[in-house]
Amino acid sequence: MDSILCVNIPVQMISCTDTNGKITPMRFRFRDRNGEIITVTIDKVLSENQGSNRIGANFSCSALIHGSRKTFTLWYNYSVHEWHLSRLCV
Repeated sequence: MDSILCVNIPVQMISCTDTNGKITPMRFRFRDRNGEIITVTIDKVLSENQGSNRIGANFSCSALIHGSRKTFTLWYNYSVHEWHLSRLCV
């Protein structure tokens, strides 16, 4: 499990955007330090910050990763349309 603790790494995201532009992250995947593809299904969005700046949106989420509940922060950059896993709490 030590290998998934990379931070600020790009992720491939599946999200839903409603008619008002509100984004809800649902599932993502990324390569860990060992090159293994990790897929994470988001159980709950704990908090979000989408409207306070024009740069991007932060999402604090929780999910089961390797059988253990983890909280993490996802960042979406509006200008380049990229998602990043920016923090994973152990």
